[in-house]
Amino acid sequence: MSPPMSPYDPKYTWDRNPSRQAPLAVTVPPPDYPVETSHFSPESHRSSKLSRALHTRSRSDWTNTLTLKSFTNDPELGKTQPPQTPRTRDRLTKFLFDLRMPSRNARQEWLPMQEPPLQPWPPLEVEKHRHGFCDECQERNDRRRRNRAVLFALVILLLYLLGNVIFLNVRVVRLSQPLATSATSPAATTTASPSESTALSADAQSCLSQFALNAPANPQSYPCSTCLSVLQNIPSNVTSASAQDAQQALSAVQFCGLRSIFETADSEGQTGLSNGGWVKDIRFCAWSGVQCDGFGRVSSIQLSFPGVPAKIPDEVTALTGLTSLQIVGDTNVPAGDLPASFGSLTALTNLHLESTAINALPSAMLNSLNMLKTLVLVKNGNMTGDMTPGIASVALVNLVINNQPLSTDPISALLASSFTSSKLQTLDLSSTSLSGSLPSDLSAFTSLVELHLDNNSLTNPLPARFPDTLQALTLTNNSQLEGAVASGTSLCGLAQLKTCDVRGTGLSAQDGCGVCQFS
Repeated sequence: MSPPMSPYDPKYTWDRNPSRQAPLAVTVPPPDYPVETSHFSPESHRSSKLSRALHTRSRSDWTNTLTLKSFTNDPELGKTQPPQTPRTRDRLTKFLFDLRMPSRNARQEWLPMQEPPLQPWPPLEVEKHRHGFCDECQERNDRRRRNRAVLFALVILLLYLLGNVIFLNVRVVRLSQPLATSATSPAATTTASPSESTALSADAQSCLSQFALNAPANPQSYPCSTCLSVLQNIPSNVTSASAQDAQQALSAVQFCGLRSIFETADSEGQTGLSNGGWVKDIRFCAWSGVQCDGFGRVSSIQLSFPGVPAKIPDEVTALTGLTSLQIVGDTNVPAGDLPASFGSLTALTNLHLESTAINALPSAMLNSLNMLKTLVLVKNGNMTGDMTPGIASVALVNLVINNQPLSTDPISALLASSFTSSKLQTLDLSSTSLSGSLPSDLSAFTSLVELHLDNNSLTNPLPARFPDTLQALTLTNNSQLEGAVASGTSLCGLAQLKTCDVRGTGLSAQDGCGVCQFS
């Protein structure tokens, strides 16, 4: 069992400021001092006199003089009393204590707690190394240099971007101010110096800057009503001097021309166009129904209800590269008149208007479309007026007019026209209220392949000669046509004819008529 621990036990504590105590002293007997032996040992025959002398000898007989001096001459303790010889009572007490605790000497003596010694510091082994051989220092320096280089590059980039923003903001002019272009007379333009003639005007620069900066994020905020005319009037020598400005101006004009279609549509039409991506960005070539050529110009527009405008806007004529325009409405929209400047679309080769409420297609307008090859007019019930002069003045290849009335029969005019007679390949005038007889000789259509005159009021006689190139002929539901057609004459003598339908008429075949079907 371990001895009890006491916080005040001197064995387990130490005094930080000990008081002076007497130094330990050891009494050494003289070398010639006789050793006391047991009375029961073999050497007990020694005289009792010697034994009594041992017990009666005084302290001065065996005490070491040097030891006594060490007690009396201690400079720190001063004068002290010499140690006393243990008395009988003390010896008896010690003997009884040893009997009570027989294992005291066997057990390891508990040592008083001592103050832990301080460990000596290891020597500082400082060695001088050259800077070049410090790998960590080299890596740290490289890292610092890289950080400085990156920071320097970022500062340069920020300064560059800030400079560009400031420069572009300086170029942008408030469009609420009167435009200098509109106030400049043609005479002033012609008298400008050569150095000024190749520079963009402030208004043009403003329009180009806004198209580059603002339009991509908010296409509907771009001021097309102001900038379209400004950019259209940029002289060609200015655009040729800067290819970048020329392309930017072209893109802005094309964007405004298309956006006008969106703006003139009703809510249903705008929803239909928006579903096709219209006016969500300035990448108009990706809008539904829009195709562009290799120069970034709009070349084809195909719109069908409900994504159609309420009327054809004037700004659509800014699309000078347009070659094909196809609009299919619901017989109510688009409506109204075509723009007066519609004839400026001189690159147009294909015009298809179906189920619209457009009022007319004036002949003067058709005269301007000298590149037109295909004209398709279907179910345009409100389209009135005589189009024959205009149709005959264009070298059409395909003419299709269906389900809408014609005020005059254009066939005779087409035969007489040098533009159409030799180039026309398809002529379809079904359901156009034609009446009377056909010209007796249609062979002047030297390239005609298809002729469709169904659902009209044609009368006898049939033409004596049809074009030799004809491959398809339909005259159905012309109830006033009657009589027998002899084999080898008229329509029964066409060698290349592949389709022939005259059902719904009073015609009959005499001795067979090839592929023709009669009622």
